[in-house]
Amino acid sequence: MPMIVCHGPKGGTGNTFVAAHLAMGLSAQGAEVTVISVAARDSLPLHFGLSPATSLPAITAPADEAVLVGGINLRSWRRASEDLDFVPMLSDLGYFQPGKERVLLVDVPSGETRLARRLVEHACAHVCTINAQPDTLALLPQVFGEAGAEGLARTAFVINALDETRRLGRHGAAFIRELAGQRLIGRIRMDEAVPEAIATLQMLGRYAPASVALSDVQQIAQAVAPTLDSTSSAWVAPVSLAA
Repeated sequence: MPMIVCHGPKGGTGNTFVAAHLAMGLSAQGAEVTVISVAARDSLPLHFGLSPATSLPAITAPADEAVLVGGINLRSWRRASEDLDFVPMLSDLGYFQPGKERVLLVDVPSGETRLARRLVEHACAHVCTINAQPDTLALLPQVFGEAGAEGLARTAFVINALDETRRLGRHGAAFIRELAGQRLIGRIRMDEAVPEAIATLQMLGRYAPASVALSDVQQIAQAVAPTLDSTSSAWVAPVSLAA
């Protein structure tokens, strides 16, 4: 039962959107998926077409309290950052073993860097959502340095909300490709359907089934899937920062 950690270096890059749609993509491939939000203020339900007032049950709550959307089990553990037993609890629940049948995704807010590092140590994959804006690009050397070789062995990067019609977006994406190499597993194009779906409390796949962002994130789910039953990284070493 492998774990995927979704965590980016900066808020507002769309980490929760990516986590939610990775869950949907892996579920469509036949996996039994659980998503845990560890955010104090949770926006995960919105991406599943649920009311923002929806309260997700704790991971320890009984099955009859589960919030299920399309077979995906939505859970929360808001005190994860202070709970030293959180990682051992996930281990006891069997989430650190490879396999494609059951999958756990953990949506970690950008500010919870220490928690993300603790989780990445046990994850089959860390999906790091970034954008091609200067304030995010400036953080990437720090992200690479803090992760270290072991953390980077599990890390793949996704560019979200990419506007390729703008020169800055194209140049930013080119810089990320040079830095991350094959660890850049996809980009999600800017798509107004994403906020529109949230505003109407609908899942993106129902609101705009032809959405380019939806197509992009589905391809990313396909790229992540091979890591589920692997004990080693599916991505090659990143380009050196000194290159």
